[in-house]
Order: sequence, then structure tokens, then C-alpha cells
Amino acid sequence: MMNRQVGGEKGRGMEIERRIIKATWAHNGNLEPLYEVEDKEDEILVTFDLPRVSKENVAINTTADMVEVIAKMSNAVCWERWGVVQKEITFQAFRKQIRLPEPIEPEKAHALLKNGILRITLPKIRRKVLINIE
Repeated sequence: MMNRQVGGEKGRGMEIERRIIKATWAHNGNLEPLYEVEDKEDEILVTFDLPRVSKENVAINTTADMVEVIAKMSNAVCWERWGVVQKEITFQAFRKQIRLPEPIEPEKAHALLKNGILRITLPKIRRKVLINIE
């Protein structure tokens, strides 16, 4: 986990939390993708690295506090490890569920997949309350 200061007039002094997680192996045929979470002022931006995936093979599920991405690869990837113990693992999809740092409005979320990079914009819930003056 890294904390960075954003440059520029608008972002000066605003702290952004970034999480870059290394890809890990799962035993269910799914690979955990690299991802990054940016907590901005009015939205949360989640970016996934999804090589070998087309738009038609991506499913995104959201709730107020979670986002889940399931993306089927265009063709399976097989890795073999040779050594004392021989191991072969085949992956057919990416899958990751992320707990969000703040509540969002799922029905206002939108996503874009371009060149294997999926960007999901999740607007934060903002409640405005009128305070009566006595």
C-alpha cells in the first residue's frame, strides 16, 4: 500500500491511497489480476489489467461497498514448473472481489475496457442535508 500526493492545483495536498496487488494463483482455474484502487474526492476509480480479454467476456458486479470482476480469457493460459515436483496449472479467467473504502452508488457506475485495461468509475454516495436555522 502506498500513499501519494497528487500534483496540480486541484489535487494539491489531496492524499490518494493506491493498492497494487501482485497476481496470485488460485486453484479454481481463475487468476487474480493486477489492480489499483484510487480514492478520489467524488469517486473511486478501480483499474484492472486484463490481457487476453474482450469486452463481451467481462462481468462486473457492484454493491454499495464492493466490486467484483469476472473476465474470461480468449484462450486458456497454461504454466508448467519443472523441478523436484512437476506442476502444471491452467487458467481460463480472471476473478477478483474488492471491498471499497467508501460507499458508492452502484447504479451510476460505468466502465471502459481498452487494450486490456479495465477502468471502473464508481461515484461515491454524497448526502446533502439542509440545516434549518432557528
